[in-house]
This record gives sequence, structure tokens and C-alpha cells, in this order.
Amino acid sequence: MSGDPTLANLWTDADVLVSPNLSATLPADANTPFGPDWNLVGLLDGDDGFPETRDEDTDDKFAWGGILVRTSRQHFKLTKSFTALEDNPTTRALIWPGSTDTQIVVPRPARVLVAFETREGDKVRRLITALYAECSLDGDHGENETDLESATIACTIFPTAGGVLFHRQSTPVLESIEVAPATLGVDVGEIGALTATATYDDGSTANVTAEATWISSAPATATVTAGFVTGVAAGAANVSASFGGQTDTCAVTVSAG
Repeated sequence: MSGDPTLANLWTDADVLVSPNLSATLPADANTPFGPDWNLVGLLDGDDGFPETRDEDTDDKFAWGGILVRTSRQHFKLTKSFTALEDNPTTRALIWPGSTDTQIVVPRPARVLVAFETREGDKVRRLITALYAECSLDGDHGENETDLESATIACTIFPTAGGVLFHRQSTPVLESIEVAPATLGVDVGEIGALTATATYDDGSTANVTAEATWISSAPATATVTAGFVTGVAAGAANVSASFGGQTDTCAVTVSAG
């Protein structure tokens, strides 16, 4: 089987955050929490997830003889939905915009910023509306004695003048690690140091020597702990560092001294 299983995603947790302040400060990156302008929707229906619908008018242009030569496209519309399981001020403001604790009025969707966040372990992906969204109830909403009260909310995403729909933030994906030096010579009883450097898909790097798992192929010849290699007996050993599913190896030669 070809492919890279590390690039397959199964999101085990998620949140939706909403801000009525269209000038709300965005987090600097995927590891930065949202600020006080942002309100959590709360519990979500994970089975429903974040379905996305794209609508666009297309018009095919044919040459004489029925040959397709052009397709015009206009009126693109993106809608992203979620199902909320909590009745709280944030969800009520989306379901019944303009209403109060004592009065329900005809809903007129307000313009809000919406952030969709999915998580799996340390991996985070965020889509934050670049301009704004208008959110409204999608389908029926009611109460009964057998199912959790829920509300499916559809958010129409409005693009910027440049056509940008979302700001995307995600934690970088590990691409490789490198053990340095690639070869190491030590005497019996001597200690040599190795480092493990991780490289991510955004071009960033990090020293992961302390976090990596280190293994020696011949502990009777050389042992390794946190990147520190100790010569035990004359001979050769391969010392490997593993981190995030990636591995690299250093060839170690131990001399009698």
C-alpha cells in the first residue's frame, strides 16, 4: 500500500468559537488560545461534524460540433455547518439573533466571526472567517424526551474583496528528523553527544534531543541515553533516534583507546 498514514486525519475533538466583534484579535498561531472576544459554542455533535456545502452557477460554452471550450463560473457560495448540543447564550444568539431572555423576535442573522477548530493529540487545525459569516438555524429545532436537544447551525461564509474565505492556522507537520553527527567515534569509557533535529512542513526546525527515543543496536558496544553515547567495548553500533514516527541513525565506532 502506498501513501503516508501520518497524513490521514481522524479528528477526535473540536470546538466552534464565535465573536460578534468583527475586529476581534485573531490568535497568533494554532498554539495560541483565543482571546476574550471569542465565545465557545460548547458541546458539539461529533457524528455531524463540520459539513461544508459549495454552490456556484456554471455555464458551459460549446463550439460548433458540440466541443466544450469554456465554462463560466459565478455566484460562489460556501456554507459550513455544525450541530450544537448546548443551550447557552452563544447558541441562543445564533438561533434567535436579536432576542432576549424574556422575548423571542423574528431572527435576522447578525454578522459574526466564526472559528472552526479540530484537534487530534497535539495536532490542531483552525479555519477562522476572513471577513464574517451569517449564521442561522438549519432545519428543525425542538425538544423531546428521548434525544438531546440540538440545533444545526449553518454559517454562510462571506469572502473578502480578494476572495479569501478563511484564515487557516495549523500546527506544523513533522517531515523528518536528523541525528548529528552522522558518524561518531568514542573510546571505551568515553561519552559522546548526539543531537536530534526535527524539520516540519513549514520549514521550521526544533531540537528534539530530549524528547526523542534513543536506541543502540549493540548495547554491549555502546549505550545511549538522551543523546549521550557511552563507549562500552570496542566495536560498532548504530544509534537511532525516533520522534513523531520519524527515525534517523548515527554510526558509532568504539575504540579500545
